[in-house]
Amino acid sequence: MTSALIGRSLPMEALATTESDYLQLGETSARTELWDGGVLTCPRDTPRHQLILNALANALRANRTDLNVVSGVPVRLGPGRIAVPDLIIAGAIDLDQPLVEAQSVRLVCEITSPASATVDWTLKMHAYAQARIPCYLVAEPERGLLHSNMLSAQGYVEQSVMQLVRVTGLDL
Repeated sequence: MTSALIGRSLPMEALATTESDYLQLGETSARTELWDGGVLTCPRDTPRHQLILNALANALRANRTDLNVVSGVPVRLGPGRIAVPDLIIAGAIDLDQPLVEAQSVRLVCEITSPASATVDWTLKMHAYAQARIPCYLVAEPERGLLHSNMLSAQGYVEQSVMQLVRVTGLDL
């Protein structure tokens, strides 16, 4: 099995297994995450995914100068776990560091696709809760829903579900 990274195919056994190896990969052609010694790659985002991501980022950024709204940045959830959420909201962070520490993240957001929905609702939801990230948003474009989940002692508890009516308010 191969995975497209760094512009060429690499055998899976050649992929990073430690955080140090992962960080040495640098920029890759796919979203690459480290999960307990294994590498998970996700396909590039579609234009629809990007439109939803930008709309959410703009809405969450509105009138907030005290928070950093960042997309596609690696977040260290714990030893050997580095996720690349679609979007995060963080307090003070070093904007020149390649990773954001989970304790700086106040909200994490994933936009599901048919290929990622199971991972977003299980592996990532559990890992973000373990890392004590207070809020987890999950956008489901296929169903037109945005789920808001807040952290409790038992994990995330769904607080609200919003209907996503339109990606943009522009009538072009």
